[in-house]
Amino acid sequence: MNRRERRLVDAGIVLLAVAGGLFAPAAHAETLVSVLEHLRAAGINVIYSSDLVKPEMQVPEARPTDDLLTRARAALAANGLELRNIGGNQYIVTQAPAPPPAPSAPPTAPAVEQPAEPQEVSVYASRYQLGGEEFGEPRLLTATQIEQVPGSQNDALRATRVIPGVATNISTRPYIRGSSADDILVQFDGVPLADPYHLKNFQSLISAFDPAAVERIEVFSGGYPVRFGTKSGGVLDVTPRSLDSGYEHSIGASLVAYDAASVGRAERWPIDWLATVRHSVPDVVIRPVNAREGEPRFLDSVGRLRWHGEDESLWTLGWLLLQDRLDFSTKIGDETTKADYRDEYWWAAYESSPQAALRSRTVLAAAWAERGRSGVLDEPGVASGALQESREFASVDLRSVWRYEASPRLSWTYSFEAGHSHSDLHYDRRGVLDPLIAASFGRNPDNTLLSSAAPAETTYAASVAVRRRWTRFEGELGLRVDAQDDESTSLRHQWGPRLNVRYDLSDDWHVYGSWGRFTQAQRVDEWRMEESQSRPDPAALAIHTIVGVSYDTGRGTRFSVEAYRKRWTEVRPYFDNLLDTLSLVPDLQPDRVRIAPHGSEAAGIEISLRRRLSASLEAWGAYTYSRVSDDFATTDDVPRSWDQPHALTLGAGWTARPWTAALVLSRHSGWPHTPWTYTPATASAPASLVIGSRNQVRWEDYFSADLSGSWTHVFAHNELSLWFELTNATGRQNECCVHLVSPAHTDNESLTEPNSYLPRTLNVGFSLRFRSRR
Repeated sequence: MNRRERRLVDAGIVLLAVAGGLFAPAAHAETLVSVLEHLRAAGINVIYSSDLVKPEMQVPEARPTDDLLTRARAALAANGLELRNIGGNQYIVTQAPAPPPAPSAPPTAPAVEQPAEPQEVSVYASRYQLGGEEFGEPRLLTATQIEQVPGSQNDALRATRVIPGVATNISTRPYIRGSSADDILVQFDGVPLADPYHLKNFQSLISAFDPAAVERIEVFSGGYPVRFGTKSGGVLDVTPRSLDSGYEHSIGASLVAYDAASVGRAERWPIDWLATVRHSVPDVVIRPVNAREGEPRFLDSVGRLRWHGEDESLWTLGWLLLQDRLDFSTKIGDETTKADYRDEYWWAAYESSPQAALRSRTVLAAAWAERGRSGVLDEPGVASGALQESREFASVDLRSVWRYEASPRLSWTYSFEAGHSHSDLHYDRRGVLDPLIAASFGRNPDNTLLSSAAPAETTYAASVAVRRRWTRFEGELGLRVDAQDDESTSLRHQWGPRLNVRYDLSDDWHVYGSWGRFTQAQRVDEWRMEESQSRPDPAALAIHTIVGVSYDTGRGTRFSVEAYRKRWTEVRPYFDNLLDTLSLVPDLQPDRVRIAPHGSEAAGIEISLRRRLSASLEAWGAYTYSRVSDDFATTDDVPRSWDQPHALTLGAGWTARPWTAALVLSRHSGWPHTPWTYTPATASAPASLVIGSRNQVRWEDYFSADLSGSWTHVFAHNELSLWFELTNATGRQNECCVHLVSPAHTDNESLTEPNSYLPRTLNVGFSLRFRSRR
C-alpha cells in the first residue's frame, strides 16, 4: 500500500468515526413497493402493476425469522393482494379473492363445494416488461448481487465474472463458453452496443456501466431467444435503473473515478429519468499490464428520459457516451503508445399496448465512433517499428419487437430490423523484425503494411417465435433470418431456427433444453485492416446444444447443473500473439500470428449453487469443467488461448446494516501458451530461438482472493456509504505471458521476461445519496 492509499484509508476511517458519532439513523416506515423490490433484488422475478401496488401502501412489521417470500406474502395480504407463482421463478401480484360470506344460519346438510371459476391473469402495466420470463435460464444479476462482487463498485459488468462459463482474468470483456470476446452481444435498454468498454486495445479494464445506472444484468450463455441477433456467442442484456416514485441523487469518488448520478420519477409530470457521469481521477489505480508510465483518462455518461402516456404508451430518449485519452509506455521505454477513443449512442424508443394482449417496442438508434491509436516499438535485436491506425464509423438501426398474448398459455413474438452503417478505416504499419526472430515465427522481416477501406452495408433481419405452456411443460419454437447487402458482395442471408423447452418436475425442480443455430455477420467496423481485408468474411455459424436441471425454491436456494456444446462450422479468422499477449503494440511484435481455423468446438458442464444461509448471510459457488479448441487442416483440438478446463468460484456476502462485506475466491486452470527455447549467442554459435507447437503448455493455475466491505449511515432523506475493495488480496503473482525484451535491456541476455496479471490492488471510495420517496 503506497503513501497515497494510506492517506485515503486513514481519511475514510476518520470520516466514518465522525459520521457515526454525530448522526443517528432516522426510522421510516417500509412500503410495499420496497418489499417487492427487495424480492426482485434477491433474484425472484416479480411482475406487478403500479396501479395495483400503490407507492403509499405500508406493510406490517416482519418477524426476524421470515424469509423474503413469506415477508412479501404477508405484506401483500395486509393490502388485499396476493403473490401467485406462474412457473419456475416467476411470480405476479394479483388481487386477493374476497373471503366467502359467513352463513346466516347453520346449514342443515353438508354443503357441496363448487369448483372455483378459473381465473385468467394478465398483467399489462408499468412493471410489465416485453420479452420477460426467458427460456434459456439466463443468469440474473440484480443490483444487490452486483454490489456483492468485489470490483463492481465502479463497474457493473465486473460482476459477471462469478457466473459459470465466463472466462476472464483482468479484462471486463468476458469470454462466454469458449466464444471470442467479440462474439458477445452487449445490450443496454434494448440497444446493441459495439464496444462499450474503456481502454480498448489495452485489456478493456472497465466498462461504460456505472452500477448506479444498472437495475439488473441478464447473462445468456447460449440458447437465447431469436429476438437477440447479430452475435453467436452470448448476450449481456443490461436493464437501466428506474424508480416507481421519488428520486435519488448521488455523488461519489474513489481511486478510479469521480461520479454523479440521478434517477427518479416526477410528481407532477409523467416523466422518469436516469443520468450518470463518471470521470477518471488523476493517478488512477487501474492501468494495463506492462504500462509503467502514463495514465488513462476516461469519461462516460449514460442517461434515459421517459414519458409515460395515458394510454400505457412510453416514449424514451437515451444516450451513452464514452471518451478515452490514453498515453502509456513500459518501464524501460521499449513500447510507447497513445490512443483517443470516442463512442456516442443515441436512441429513441416507443412502447405501446394497442390492446390488452398486444405490446410492442420500437427503437431507432444511431451510433458514431472515432478511434485512433499510435505506437512505437524499439527493441534492438528483436523488432522495431511504428504504427498509426484510425477507425471511424457510423450506423443507424431500426428495431421493432411485438408480443401478442393470444391466451395465458400461448404467445407470439415478432421482431423486424433494418440498418445501415459505413466506416472509414486506415492502417499504417512500418517495421522491421530481426531476421533470426522473424524466421523463428515464420514471419517476413519486413513488417510494413499500408491499407485503407471504406466499407458500407445495409442489414435486414426478421424473427418469429411461438411459445406454448401446458400444465408442466413449456416450449418455444423460433426462427430468425438475417441479411446483409454491401458493395463488394451480393446479398447474403443466414437463417437460425431455435428450440427451447422446459418441464417442471415440481414447483421447485425444472428440466430444460435448447438447440439452435446462431449466426454472426461481420460488421463494417470489424474489418481486419491488419491484413488489408477487402471483402467481408462469411458469417460465423455456431450450433448450441444445452441440457440442464435446476432447483429453485424461491426462498433463497437455487441449484443448477447444465451441460452444453457449441460447434462452430464457420469461424472468422483472428490474430493472436504467441508469447506477449498483453503487449501495448501487439501488431508490431514478431510473435503476432493469424489464426484461421476451419472449425471450433466448446463443450462443458457447469454446476452452480446459491443459498441464503440466514437473513444476513448468502453464499454461492460455481464449478465448470470445459474445453474449447480450434481445428485446422493439419491439426485438430488446438486449445484456444482462453481455454480453462477447470474453474471454481466461491463467494459469500454478509449484510448486517450498517455493515456489508463480501469475499470471492476464484481459481481456474492456467491459460495455454506456446513453449519456446532461447539460446544466447556464443563464440562458436549464433543465438537461436525455437518456438514449439501453439498453446501446448499452460501457465500455473490462476488464483485470486477478492474482498470488499462498506459502512452505510442512513439519515432522514440521505445516506453516506464508505467502502473498500481489495483485489488479489494474497498478492499472488499469476503468470500470464512473457514480454519480449532485447538482450541489451537485460542482465542475463534473455529474450523474454516473465509477466503476470494485476498485483494486489486497493480501491477505496465513498458515495453520498439524497433520496425522496412518496
